[in-house]
Amino acid sequence: MTTATVNAVNCTTNQIIATNLQQQNLQNVTIGGVGGVGGGSAVVGDPCLETRKYWCFLLSSICTFLAGLLVVLVWRLFAFLCCRKEAELGPNDPKQKEQKAARGKQEFEGTFMTEAKDWAGELISGQTTTGRILVVLVFILSIASLIIYFIDASNEGVERCQKWSENVTQQIDLAFNIFFMVYFFIRFIAASDKLWFMLEMYSFVDYFTIPPSFVSIYLDRTWIGLRFLRALRLMTVPDILQYLNILKTSSSIRLAQLVSIFISVWLTAAGIIHLLENSGDAPDFENAHALPYWTCVYFLIVTMSTVGYGDVYCHTVFGRTFLVFFLLVGLAIFASSIPEIIDLVGTRSKYCGEYKREHGKRYYHFVGTLEKIWLRFGLHFFFLFIFKEV
Repeated sequence: MTTATVNAVNCTTNQIIATNLQQQNLQNVTIGGVGGVGGGSAVVGDPCLETRKYWCFLLSSICTFLAGLLVVLVWRLFAFLCCRKEAELGPNDPKQKEQKAARGKQEFEGTFMTEAKDWAGELISGQTTTGRILVVLVFILSIASLIIYFIDASNEGVERCQKWSENVTQQIDLAFNIFFMVYFFIRFIAASDKLWFMLEMYSFVDYFTIPPSFVSIYLDRTWIGLRFLRALRLMTVPDILQYLNILKTSSSIRLAQLVSIFISVWLTAAGIIHLLENSGDAPDFENAHALPYWTCVYFLIVTMSTVGYGDVYCHTVFGRTFLVFFLLVGLAIFASSIPEIIDLVGTRSKYCGEYKREHGKRYYHFVGTLEKIWLRFGLHFFFLFIFKEV
């Protein structure tokens, strides 16, 4: 009787221990699922991701944009006040004479800035050999940075705790971003309207990709963020192909423009869906949906084409809200670009382009119509002389 009682107590104790272990494992999985911005994609039980730091990366980009905008506005205000004060002074005013003397000392500085602006303008215009090399190099490094984003987006989680010294992809991306930062300042110097330059699309690409790479060094963590915006650089493909004398006809240029715009918008929108779905809805980020990047690419092309199989869909409110507004733009791009692309490809004549001369052929190609009588007789005597010589 005593032995049976002891066995029963042991069995009850083992069941209680097993239940406690299951509950503890469930809690660890839950903590790992909501610990980072990546939601269910985060590392299970990682204490570093219990405190989200994605806002630090976003704040660095926003502060960079606002600081640059403030500097430009203050400089414009200062120049406006100086010009207004100079206009109020008379030509024989002593202060006016002092200002003219001071302006003479600043002529060298003004000449230097003008020369720097002209040099930067030639450098980014692609009209010189150095400019073409720089523009092509910027495009190649942008595509390389986009490939690094593809690699990081294929891994689990949108925010990870990893030392910068051990993160090879972030080190390479930082080197690229340093080059992009130098190129940003060159474009800033060359810009005739600094305020409009600060509001350009490619300037926003730099705002949201360069500063976060420096923040990751300080925080020892990475956030995939808005690095997908580098895909917008694909819109420069037609310009680069023209610099390299690859595109020469208007139809080929237009075809390249349509294809590059479509692909860049497609990849950028896929990056937004990937970020929103893997992050979850604020403020708890508990409903994160682990969705790979290339699945988002597939989902968007199916949705833009109005097919909509229904095998992939957005789970978060942020993702669904973005998709509703994006479809207004995506459907318009798809409905206008695809038919025009097909029309440009289908209407291309087989006789267009350049004639490739083949050596060893004993006949001549004549292109066009013989409407002038003197041209007919001229070609007749020319070929008659050639055949007599042969």
